[in-house]
Amino acid sequence: MKKIITLLTVCFLANIGLAQEEGQQGPDTTRFKIGNTEFIIINNDTLRVDSEDPDQEDPDDEKKVNKDKLTYWSGFEVGINVLMNNQFEPNFAQKHLQIDPASSFVYNFNLMEFRVPFGTDHVGLVTGIGFTNSRFGFKDTYLRLDANADSTFGYADSSLVSGFSKNQLRVNYFNIPLLLQFNTSKNPKKNFHVAIGAIGGVRIGSNVKYKYDVYGGEAKDKIKGRYNLNPFHASLTARIGYRNFGLFANYDMLPLFENGKSRVAKPLTFGASFHF
Repeated sequence: MKKIITLLTVCFLANIGLAQEEGQQGPDTTRFKIGNTEFIIINNDTLRVDSEDPDQEDPDDEKKVNKDKLTYWSGFEVGINVLMNNQFEPNFAQKHLQIDPASSFVYNFNLMEFRVPFGTDHVGLVTGIGFTNSRFGFKDTYLRLDANADSTFGYADSSLVSGFSKNQLRVNYFNIPLLLQFNTSKNPKKNFHVAIGAIGGVRIGSNVKYKYDVYGGEAKDKIKGRYNLNPFHASLTARIGYRNFGLFANYDMLPLFENGKSRVAKPLTFGASFHF
């Protein structure tokens, strides 16, 4: 039924067009468009139908799409934290540096992005802003984190009934990246992208969160403090993805805690990115 209505509409519009062109010299041309199909009538008897490919992008639209869509920083990221020593091993004698990966996560919220192409959309610099909530869960379920002016350390809390069910150091950062990004395609629907670079950040808050059983129920503590944490971080990053999904790995060149106040421990983070 839809095809019949469309055909009748074509005939009706063609007749109107032909009537309007009578009495004029030169080739008569009438054009009208229905959806993605353009109908062209020439000299009253030639009908040409040009159908647009819905997947074909207008060059002007492509420039806009490239500017807005071929940048892969803004979005949400989730990953796993591991602490590494100077030998790039996750081995530490100090219990406050012994991290359980199953309860050590990172959540990145990247809110703004900017791209400067190098004369082409295939290569460019990317920057922006973002926030990180980084969590380190301790293996020792009886450990409490503490610090003084000289050092950061952990001690066992003997008053606990059955240990902590949650025992995490949480650190929040404000971040600015500088990435060299490569795109394989100007079409964001077909694009593989790779980026390498660095992410610099400043610590904007930190705390330790405890959850544990007490007689008659459950208790929660959230203790804010600096714990001699490094006020900055500077991470090397490598990223790869297809369309709006990606994978990333970050390795911090600065230790988690200030030099001289804890053994050197540098965060290694890897996970998945979801861009918007």
